[in-house]
Amino acid sequence: MDEVRLDRLTAQTVGEGDYDKAILPLGATEFHGPHLPYGSDTIAADVLGCAFARALGRTLVVPPLQFGVSHHHLAFAWTVSIRPETLSRVICDVGESLFRHGIGKLLLVSAHDGNAPVANTAARQLSQDHGLSVAVFAGWQRKAREALAGRYIIDLDHAGRSETSLVLYAAPDVVRFDLASSQPNERTDHPVDLVGSYADIAPRGYAGDAAAATCAEGKAIVESLVAIVVPHLRLLDAHGWKGGPWLSGIS
Repeated sequence: MDEVRLDRLTAQTVGEGDYDKAILPLGATEFHGPHLPYGSDTIAADVLGCAFARALGRTLVVPPLQFGVSHHHLAFAWTVSIRPETLSRVICDVGESLFRHGIGKLLLVSAHDGNAPVANTAARQLSQDHGLSVAVFAGWQRKAREALAGRYIIDLDHAGRSETSLVLYAAPDVVRFDLASSQPNERTDHPVDLVGSYADIAPRGYAGDAAAATCAEGKAIVESLVAIVVPHLRLLDAHGWKGGPWLSGIS
C-alpha cells in the first residue's frame, strides 16, 4: 500500500507528493474491556484516515491525537482524558501548522464520541481565523450500520462487536480475542443524551457481543465507509471545498 502517514515519510517524498489535503485522526486512550487495547479509538481513526487518504489521493495523514475527551470513562482504570478546550486548542494548532505549509483542506476523523463536538468547534474556529476548509467525519458505527444493513450486524456499543471487528482488522496482534465475551447491547435510542459517567450505563465498562466479531466484518466496515466518504470528498474537491447549492440542494 502507498504510505500516506506524514511521520513515515521523508521530506523529499512529501515534496514530491503534491499534497493539497491532510487528515487528522482523533483517537483516545481509554478502557475497552479486557479484550481490546486502550488505543482502540486511535487505531480506528488512523486506519480509517489512511484508507480515505489512499483512495482519495494527494492527501497526507498526520500523526493521530492519542488523548481525547474521555472524562466519562475515568471510572475505569488507566483511562486518560483531556479537557474539551485542550483538544480544541491542539486541533487548531495542528491546523494552523498545516496551513502554514500550504494545506488549505483538512479532514478531522473522529473515532471517539467525546471528540466529535470538539472537532466541530475547532473546525469552525479554523475556518473563522484562517479561512481553512475543514470537514469532520464522526459516528463511524452509525454510518457503517446503514451501509452494511442486511449483511452485518453493526452495533453501537463500546468495545462491542463492531469495534472489536474493526480493531481485529486493523491491528489483530493487539486484540485478546480469547477474552472477548457476549454482553447485552446498550440502548441508544433515547430522545436526549444524558451526560455522565459511562460506569452508570455499563458497569463493566463495555457492552455488546464482542465474541461475535470477525476480521472480515472489520474489513467490510472500512470498505463501506471508504465507499461513502471518498466520493463525497471528491465532490468537495470539485467545488473547492466550499459549500453551495450543490451541497444544500437549495438554489
